Amino acid sequence: MILSEDLIGEGYTIEPVGDEDLDQYIKIRKDFLKPFVDQYHGGWIDEIQIIIAVDLFHRSRKDACFWSVRRCGVTTGFFTYKAQPDQITDVSVTLSESGHVKELLNEFLDFVTQLSDRTKKPVLLTVYQSAPFADLYREHGFAIYGTSRSHYLMSYNIEDTSGMGDYKNRIFVAGIGRCKQDLV
Repeated sequence: MILSEDLIGEGYTIEPVGDEDLDQYIKIRKDFLKPFVDQYHGGWIDEIQIIIAVDLFHRSRKDACFWSVRRCGVTTGFFTYKAQPDQITDVSVTLSESGHVKELLNEFLDFVTQLSDRTKKPVLLTVYQSAPFADLYREHGFAIYGTSRSHYLMSYNIEDTSGMGDYKNRIFVAGIGRCKQDLV
């Protein structure tokens, strides 16, 4: 992935995430997500959210494309996606307030949608319902195919989303909460 000349001119770079990025990941994630967790999940509890963040950080480093966004060498955000055999999932953009949030998000969405177009793999993502980004996702061709209590379930480059809108059915089909032998 390459950023636009405008963002590079502003001092932005993207680099693979390293172990040294964990503390900044936790901080930026809290700054970015706390308002939504407070709204939908009854409040931010540091101990719980740190466990979630650490686990997600290490899982993303292991099995996803996980990039740090830096401005003049200082980490200002993170971009993650997972290219699976049949789809692109786990798309996440977490940014600190930098004044360029919309431009960076546009760059990342352009990248993911172009990857989808090139590979013919649909993109599936979630976004908090109260987040201002749902409209930007729609501008990039994403459509809402379902909702959970807190999120819009969105897709790009997928023709038939029938049956995907029921969040509980999606979890069941994915095999979450079932033993491996039940899935064979």
